[in-house]
Amino acid sequence: MKNFFYLIILLTSSSLYSQAHIGTSGAFDLENEYAKLGVGINYMLAPKVSVGGGVMITPFDVDDDYEIMLNVKYNLGRFNLAAGYMFHEMPDDHMGMHMSVDSMHSSHENHNEPYIGIDYKLFKNKKLRIFFNTSESMKTLGLMMPIFNIGKKMHMNH
Repeated sequence: MKNFFYLIILLTSSSLYSQAHIGTSGAFDLENEYAKLGVGINYMLAPKVSVGGGVMITPFDVDDDYEIMLNVKYNLGRFNLAAGYMFHEMPDDHMGMHMSVDSMHSSHENHNEPYIGIDYKLFKNKKLRIFFNTSESMKTLGLMMPIFNIGKKMHMNH
């Protein structure tokens, strides 16, 4: 409990650089050809470093498929490099229907794995970004757009 309070104090005391961004994304998984929709939040710890999290779902293709991603991003001008950890549920096979003798239901398996990613600001005066995330079980290409910022105004390279 003591460490939790230290973490809260650290995050709130660094408010000199703090700013949170909430955004949406649309993506396509190149491995299994699923369309994904997502929402995420990033919290800037320093001008070039942010931590974030997000949730992506596949509403059109697979029932109950989701990804929860936690990451750290480093800003390199128009590029951001990301590394993080992903928690997700995916079907055992590509078609999502694994028939066994005892069950007529689709079989899902939980996966937890690290991932890396990169995103690029497409236009200098717009906030639209293209991203690519990759891990052992997925390769996702998509677009993301911040909806609004929370916190102090500061110059940001996105």
